[in-house]
Amino acid sequence: MSQIENGLHGIPERIPELDGLRGLAAVMVILHHISQSYSFSAAGSILRLWLDVTHAGWIGVDVFFALSGFLITRILLATHTHPHYYRNFFARRVLRLAPPFLITLALVALLVPGSGKFLVLCIFYLANFSTLFGIPMAYSPLWSLAVEEHFYLFWPWLVKFFSRRNLAAVGIFIVLATPPFRFYAQKFGFFLPYYSWFRFDGLMWGALLALVVTSQRSSRRIIRIWSVAVGLVGALIFLVGAPLGAMGRSSLIGNTVVFGAVAMATTGLIGLTALGDLRLVWAPLRSRVARFLGDISYWMYLFHVLVVDNTCKITIRILAARHLTADWLIYMIIATTVLVLIIGTGAAVRRLVELPVLRLKSRFR
Repeated sequence: MSQIENGLHGIPERIPELDGLRGLAAVMVILHHISQSYSFSAAGSILRLWLDVTHAGWIGVDVFFALSGFLITRILLATHTHPHYYRNFFARRVLRLAPPFLITLALVALLVPGSGKFLVLCIFYLANFSTLFGIPMAYSPLWSLAVEEHFYLFWPWLVKFFSRRNLAAVGIFIVLATPPFRFYAQKFGFFLPYYSWFRFDGLMWGALLALVVTSQRSSRRIIRIWSVAVGLVGALIFLVGAPLGAMGRSSLIGNTVVFGAVAMATTGLIGLTALGDLRLVWAPLRSRVARFLGDISYWMYLFHVLVVDNTCKITIRILAARHLTADWLIYMIIATTVLVLIIGTGAAVRRLVELPVLRLKSRFR
């Protein structure tokens, strides 16, 4: 697969801060699920405040969507004239995604009773539509992978055959039409945040940024203005919509606007980071630790709910047996145990499984 054009508008082919951002998003989601599973009464208002704050870590999923839309669209735009465009793209996606995904399915089959029918859906990337089949969602992280896979099914075809102007028109239509569609669906009772057509705007904001930064007609000034405008509007919409019930997700207005707003704010940050404007702010995301977390973020996201659920269940049983209440020490033990297990297994999977398979990507250039 040919290289992304390096140096256009001074934007490098690989932006190291985005690896760190991906790792940060994974940690946010993990902390969200720890706070969600930390269901027993927490002693002390500071701990309760921390749990409320980290509960908002669900926004990490929308950060992932914006990042994926941007990175994948850059690749597609750079390679759409290649004679083996489809073969290379889908082969490289399979090599990147399949090994950790299959390991996770095997673990869920072993550790989650009654998950068989759900896992059959997962094989066909239909996890987010499980309720349509009357099947409970036995393992929640897999729904977002299905959304991204559905995006991969139609977007490469449009990039291949549509002009940049028409691609931009499709993207603008999706980001403008999806929030009202979410509103309408809630009003008439057929909304679920897992359905792909309710979440494509997150991926599309990233895709629109990719169209801007790879255009010869753009300039650094245009990219900067676009990124600041989109990022600020997204941040303002989120600040207004988020407080409307459970960080915005259990209210009519909140469900309508917050998902896209997070993606907009993330897109703005990606654009400014690509230009190097946030180099000092994002310096920690260029560190080796942050980039390592980015490298294993896919595994961290896939595996973490199994670890969180079982760690919290064991801890709750111990606390109940000894008539103890939760405090910072107990929370830190849970969080540390979860992160050590996830990062440790992530390092092993990366070295023993992912990297050997990823070397095969060189055959699809």
